[in-house]
Amino acid sequence: MTTQPPSFSPDPSRKRQRPRNPSLEQQKEEDFSPSIPHSLKESDSPINSELSDHQTLPPSFSPRVDRRAVPERRSIRHQDTGTPTSGHCESSGSRSTPLPGQEVPHRVQATMPPSFQPARRTPLTSPHPHPARSAPASSPRFSGFTPTNRVSPSTVPARSPGRKRRRWPGFLVGVLVTAILIFVGWPAFLIWDANAHLERVSALSAAPDTPGTTWLLAGSDSRADGAVSDGAEGQRSDSIVLIHQAPNGQTSMVSIPRDTYVEIPEYGWSKINAAYSYGGPELLVQTVEKLTTLTVDHYVEIGMGGVAHIVDSLGGIELCMDMDVSDEYSQLNWTAGCHVSDGTTALAFSRMRYADPLGDIGRTQRQRQVISQTVATALSPSTLVHPGRTLSLERAGSSAITVDKNASVLDVARLLLAFKKAQKDQLVGAPPIASLNEQTAAGSSVLLVDTTAPRFFSAMRTGTLTAEDFIQKF
Repeated sequence: MTTQPPSFSPDPSRKRQRPRNPSLEQQKEEDFSPSIPHSLKESDSPINSELSDHQTLPPSFSPRVDRRAVPERRSIRHQDTGTPTSGHCESSGSRSTPLPGQEVPHRVQATMPPSFQPARRTPLTSPHPHPARSAPASSPRFSGFTPTNRVSPSTVPARSPGRKRRRWPGFLVGVLVTAILIFVGWPAFLIWDANAHLERVSALSAAPDTPGTTWLLAGSDSRADGAVSDGAEGQRSDSIVLIHQAPNGQTSMVSIPRDTYVEIPEYGWSKINAAYSYGGPELLVQTVEKLTTLTVDHYVEIGMGGVAHIVDSLGGIELCMDMDVSDEYSQLNWTAGCHVSDGTTALAFSRMRYADPLGDIGRTQRQRQVISQTVATALSPSTLVHPGRTLSLERAGSSAITVDKNASVLDVARLLLAFKKAQKDQLVGAPPIASLNEQTAAGSSVLLVDTTAPRFFSAMRTGTLTAEDFIQKF
């Protein structure tokens, strides 16, 4: 007994139940009956002959014949992507019946209508992250559809709402530009401005160069700037400081007392401060070179008014002295101890000598204290990070300082660093003195050991000085 193939078994659960209208079905059969050949009527149909023992196909399964007698162009869907393609192959729609005399290919199979096709349980991956937008997997339209070129929402990183993209490159560029302006642009401007305001003078000699670097710092006691009004005339070197950096790196600072008895080229023996009044900076440089056998590389001069302006630009400096002083010549009134002094007080502090028991030796000590405190305050972070104070200091210093024609503000900066290093190494003081009141042709003078202290200056030139060499034994 032949039975109906499983593929032709209708699924009662999916079959659409419609009320049957016998008159309408009969009318449909009459409409289509003339177009069906006698050989393919229900009684002679190959399919109905096989099913005649049990049942006949319902009217909805009655085969239809193409009146144009042209083989049907069937379309299939790719089993992976579901893309329709054309060709003479298995149909996805209703079953096509060959015309009389046409050979039926063995690969052609009659398929059920879409409403009777068994539902495939292939999961459908929705391209949308929201379930409400997904198509139902049981829909016949999407049954058997498997996407191959879509990305699963779980693999896409979610961006948190309201999160802004960080712009680190732009921020870093801004920080870099600001740092360049602060640490490069501002110092460069200060250097340029100081060089523009520095006064220059012819001071260096033509003596052969000696190893190392030597600076000569001179303090002028000229009254032309109005810093001191005592009726004195002329211009002399109030203080003479020699700073030498030896080839081995040793840095020492020597204060030469203003009344030191020395030989002045072309003028003979006299007090060293007279060299400045005789021939200005050039003669002073030649006199120091003859005494020390060191060639001066750079000359720096500062007036008394310049000292007051520099100290005031720093807001004052702290000075210490362990005695009470009331000196009518320097106009210094001091109470024993440490005090923050302004420019005028600092100038009187460095000039006073008659009320000091050590005379010129005590005076050179206070001058070095003023220079040391000024340099330390100028290089302190509180000054360097304050643009207004730094600019004020630069303007006051460049206006008060005179240098040789070959020097620049960088040479002045190296001088300050060398001074600071000598203070740290405690290689600071006066050359060995034999007498403070030696009676000479120039009057009461300071006489050095062996007149010119040759051993001391030789050790200074080679960088072999020690702290004991600065201890006075007179």
